[in-house]
Amino acid sequence: MSDRLRALLEAALFVSPEPVQPAQLARAMGESPERIAALAGALAAELAQPQHGLMLRTVAGGYQLVTKPEHHQELRDLVENLPPPIPLSRAAVETAAIIAYKQPITASELESIRGVRNRETLRTLLKRKLIAPAGRARTHGHPVQYKTTRRFLIEFGLDSLEELPSLEELKQLPGLKPAEL
Repeated sequence: MSDRLRALLEAALFVSPEPVQPAQLARAMGESPERIAALAGALAAELAQPQHGLMLRTVAGGYQLVTKPEHHQELRDLVENLPPPIPLSRAAVETAAIIAYKQPITASELESIRGVRNRETLRTLLKRKLIAPAGRARTHGHPVQYKTTRRFLIEFGLDSLEELPSLEELKQLPGLKPAEL
């Protein structure tokens, strides 16, 4: 791997707050997507060595530098005085999960599943760009349907929706009632 290309890849991933798509990297670096994949693979292997505190992950179809899990506690202690991000409410997490599993889905379908109105929750998820309109249903009134976004994958640390646990796996989790699924 060329030292300059490796350094450029590392710098690009470091400055981006979002996962960077391989096609974006290829265009910016004037390289082929195959060359970028090879560079990323070599960088990931190098960072996997114990003397490194970072690792290269594939998230939402892009590459992202993240800290290694074994350093999380020390880092948490280091940054504990930083203001935390505003967490999602339980209702927002439940609604986002239903959308992820059932998309595209309308607000009335969500209300039917959850048994409560979702207007404010949907507004919150839209504002945080975790969901987006996915077109209109072919039913009476043509209501808006919703789907999850790339931001959803990033926020939940997923490369794709296929990484979500199956409904059967969810039913095995302690504290969840089968009726909630």
